[in-house]
Amino acid sequence: MQLKVSYEDGPDGITVVRIEGDGERCVLDAASAPALRSVLLEAIGRGRLLLVVDLGAVDVEKAGLSVLLGGLKRVRRQGGTLALAGTSQRMREILAATRLDQFFGLFDTAANAVVELAADYAETSIEQRRAALADRANHIVPSGGHSYEHVSDHVTVVTVVGELDVYTAPSLRELLVELASHGRVFLVLDMTAVDYLDSTGFGVVVGGLKRVRAYDGGMALVVPQERIAKVFRITGLTKVFPIFDTADPAVECLGREASGVHG
Repeated sequence: MQLKVSYEDGPDGITVVRIEGDGERCVLDAASAPALRSVLLEAIGRGRLLLVVDLGAVDVEKAGLSVLLGGLKRVRRQGGTLALAGTSQRMREILAATRLDQFFGLFDTAANAVVELAADYAETSIEQRRAALADRANHIVPSGGHSYEHVSDHVTVVTVVGELDVYTAPSLRELLVELASHGRVFLVLDMTAVDYLDSTGFGVVVGGLKRVRAYDGGMALVVPQERIAKVFRITGLTKVFPIFDTADPAVECLGREASGVHG
């Protein structure tokens, strides 16, 4: 089924992308998704960084979701955003299951999305958000494939990337030891980008908790992936680690704990 992808640039800096077909409800799949990718890349190339994709006439399969996620990443790196309008119940369930509903703005209609985005970006502009992203990047220190950021006087967020196994876990262990030795003992371990966790990686995480507790510190985990969170539930360690879907509440939790200790 042939899909037609069109767009309309609004005077408020928001571009609405619409997807239509010749049937009652079309599918954005591997065959049709490239047309959407081309339109998104063209819009972003013209500096249109506030995008609303109207999905009211289509169902979305994996390839289509991948294109939408790719567009979201591109605009967010530049201070913009990509919102979805008219998503089906099935699509919302997929987004919720993959935790992507925390990143996409979801709206009933494109008109509602435009109103909300216009108000949001009138309060904090693209330029301000881009500057904030650049400032944050300047404070993130890479270390052995991972990175860390001191987000407050006491709390450090460690971002773990890729597979955490017998080959890669030692670099994380070294980083945790180094941070603890410098008095950074309230750690948020952000495992959002972890693809795989084996027993060695699991042992390093548990060992990190023991190390910071020896200094009266604490550790919280960010684990949005169900398959990895399940490991902590099965082993009963959800009673030991505070576990969150996103970093902000984890930082807030450890911040309260650190304040109590240092107070």
